[in-house]
Parts: sequence; C-alpha cells; structure tokens
Amino acid sequence: MVQFLPDLSYGTAPRQTLDVYLPDRPQPRLFVFIHGGGWRGGDKEQYRALGELLSNFGYAVALPNHRLAPDHPYPAAAADVALALQWVLRYAAESGIRRDGIFLAGHSSGAHLAALLALHPRWLPEAGIQRAAIAGVIGISGIYALEPFRAAAPAGPAGLAGDYLRPVFGSDPETWADASPLHWAHGEAPPFFLAYAEHDYPGAAAQAQAMASALERAGGAAHLLAVPGRDHVTILSGVRSVLDPLAVGLALFLRTAGTRS
Repeated sequence: MVQFLPDLSYGTAPRQTLDVYLPDRPQPRLFVFIHGGGWRGGDKEQYRALGELLSNFGYAVALPNHRLAPDHPYPAAAADVALALQWVLRYAAESGIRRDGIFLAGHSSGAHLAALLALHPRWLPEAGIQRAAIAGVIGISGIYALEPFRAAAPAGPAGLAGDYLRPVFGSDPETWADASPLHWAHGEAPPFFLAYAEHDYPGAAAQAQAMASALERAGGAAHLLAVPGRDHVTILSGVRSVLDPLAVGLALFLRTAGTRS
C-alpha cells in the first residue's frame, strides 16, 4: 500500500509545493523527479502516474514544483529543488526514508535541474545535503550545455533558443556557463543515465552524448539510451509496459547504481 501526500509546502511561495509517495516498506530509497516545462512552465501533476509506478516498486517518491521564469529566473528553480529535497530529508526520521542512496531525475528542463544539483558545488551543500548522498542521476531528454542555444533562431521544444532562454538565464555568458551541468562534470559524480528519443528536439542526442563524454573524461560513469520511435513528449508518456526500452534501461540502471551506496 502506498501513502500519497499531495501539495505539501516546502517554502512560502505558491509554487514551492511537492507530492510525496511513501511505500509500505522500511527505509525506502528516495526518488526525486523534477517536471519539465522549459523552466517557464510545467507541473508535478503531469508526472503523478510515474510517481505511483515508482512507489509501487518500493521507492519513496518526491515530485516537487518550483518557481518559474521569467518572474523567477535562474537560479530560483535550482534553489527550490534543493530546498524541496532538504525538506523531505528533514522528516526522514518520521517517514522512514533513507537519507542516502538518493536518485535525482527529471524530464527536459527537469533533467537539467537534476544534473545541475548533482554536479554543481553550490546547491546541495547550501541546503545541508552531502553530494555523496546522491546514488544516481536520471536525465530524460535533458539540456546539459546551454551555450548552443544562445543563438536567436528557434531550435528545439517551444523554440528553445536565446530569445526564449534569456528571460530564464539572463544575458551574462558566465551565468549560462554556471547553469550548464556539463561544465561541472567531475570524477566523483554519481553515475548518470541519459535517455533521448529518436524524434526528440534538435540537439537532444548531442546534448546527452556531450554530457556522457564530459563525465567519462572526468572519470565518472554514464549510460546512454536512444529510445526508438518516440519524441520529446512520448519518450515518457509512451511507456506502456515494464518491457518498454526506457523502462528496462532505467530498471537496470537503478539496480546497478543502487548497489554503489
């Protein structure tokens, strides 16, 4: 039996809420899944089916919302997700959730935030969370290097390009570099699972491949998966079976990464 706790407040802003799924098992691992939406939209409710599925496999699942650009530009979303994780772990004694062996995951901009939190030297430590507590990172159709999108011409989902992203990341190139997980790859990073769809946004495959290469050059580990026949949305919504290529790849990754902590 799974206990569903919706719309819990981890901060004072209206968007600083999260859903939590608690399985009926002792000391479950925590799986945090961050919604997509281009940093300017999206909602945790879009991923509640995923939360139910993962919790039925024994994971405690947190689905956080975060403040949105342009009203709340970078680094608001990153700080919010770190704060949400801090909030969940604050009540670990009561909920029974393990404080280590955590999986950070997300779709699209959520994959960017998951990777950034795991790699950046600032966000988790500022929230009082040991970076070593992260057992693995799952990025699905993510963006890991922002610089290729600084051009004004439309490219990617919702015209993902400089005109779209400047309200999110500003105009300073150093901010774009700071917000790019690829620049923070290091040898002690947790293992990464990076999936993209055959018909994903332009550049999705290159983004995942570049992130994997950066991690491997630094001495880390990354697993790449190209999902055939799907696009940026259906890479997740198209999963209909535990035998789906994404489901199988993710299950193998979670099993392998879980043995490391």
